[in-house]
Amino acid sequence: MFLVRYFKYSFGFSKVISRVNEKFWKVLIYFLILGLIAAFPLNSLIVREQGWRLNFIEESFTLQTPNWQLPETCLITANKLICETNESYTYTHQGITYIFNYQETEIDRSIKQVLFFENRIVYTNGDDALMVGYDYRGFSDTLDFRTLNLMTGEERSEAFVEFGRNIEQTFGPYIVFYTVLTNTFISISLNLLFIVLLSFVLQLFRFGYSSFFKYVDSIKFLIFMMGLPTVLSFIVGLFEPAFSPVFFQFGMGISTMIVMLVYGKRYFA
Repeated sequence: MFLVRYFKYSFGFSKVISRVNEKFWKVLIYFLILGLIAAFPLNSLIVREQGWRLNFIEESFTLQTPNWQLPETCLITANKLICETNESYTYTHQGITYIFNYQETEIDRSIKQVLFFENRIVYTNGDDALMVGYDYRGFSDTLDFRTLNLMTGEERSEAFVEFGRNIEQTFGPYIVFYTVLTNTFISISLNLLFIVLLSFVLQLFRFGYSSFFKYVDSIKFLIFMMGLPTVLSFIVGLFEPAFSPVFFQFGMGISTMIVMLVYGKRYFA
């Protein structure tokens, strides 16, 4: 398979300059694979940390305890919101509308709201964006609204903070997927930008030779040079994800310059 062959090319520094005749679309696929490998450590951390925290619901309940009298005919148990009637209950808190036992089929995305269906929670941010959390996954224990209503003082405050945290945790899978997708896109985009810029710098070597890489060939060469920096950044990222991009960029610059200085004269007149 060409990906295995390309990976071997990446560590054959004495001959890597001669590998630029490979088809560009294949080299581009190889670049994307290396980009996914380089992004893996931070993506792994994101999965372990359950993505970026929403935090706004828990934070709002922390700053001010809602003075709601929740419907005593409802409770959250066994991954469902169970209510004895089909009536919906609407509350507001710090600019967000909360509707329990939501019965409508249409959702108004122009309102900042949290909608509690029987088997899911829906959040709309008021700017036409929507997020869904299924099966009340954030609620590991039964939450009886009647019990919450009877609480007072600090006990009630702590219960609402926990309630807000559980709501946010229900969106966990959605948040993790979105965060991983965003991080992967940003990581690959930055690596691509780095390769494009470095290829311009690489053209400075042209002044020392009568023949040199075409610009597209220099990009292919740099993608092949990504192998070792990607592996190093992957290893470092498993221990310190924040330093992974630094090792990649530093490794790319150093390895490219060394290969050009040591082996460039063999291929360019």
